[in-house]
Amino acid sequence: MMQKDKSRKPVLIKENIVLDCKAVTPEEAIIHAGELLLRSGYIKSGYISGMLSRDENFSVYLGNMLAIAHGEKGVRDQILGTGMSVLICPDGIDWHGNLVKIVMGLAAIGDEHMELLMHCANIFSDRERVERLVRCRDRERVYRMFGGI
Repeated sequence: MMQKDKSRKPVLIKENIVLDCKAVTPEEAIIHAGELLLRSGYIKSGYISGMLSRDENFSVYLGNMLAIAHGEKGVRDQILGTGMSVLICPDGIDWHGNLVKIVMGLAAIGDEHMELLMHCANIFSDRERVERLVRCRDRERVYRMFGGI
């Protein structure tokens, strides 16, 4: 993975994992995921509006109960570092007609998002693994499932 440089903040920090999230709408989930990135210093506040706009124009739902909220190209200047947040919503969210139980917030510098997306594709390609992730109530275990990126 990309986190070879020990001077950089990890892409995913445990504080950015929310278990049993009660988000009701896609907009609320995106704002929550973005606020975690903001508080952790990965983004400036303007990035969140770009995340909302991205989902309005092109749904960020990817299948297998996953949505990856990320900003449009026009808000790249709002990214301070590559980071992600994870919201686990066991009750599910109606995401424009699709069921979402895991919402990831993603901000990436340059092409680092490609490596993250490939890593996440490996995790979310297995429906059983996704179900275990949704049922998990241990933040440390969820962090390990993402490989401590």
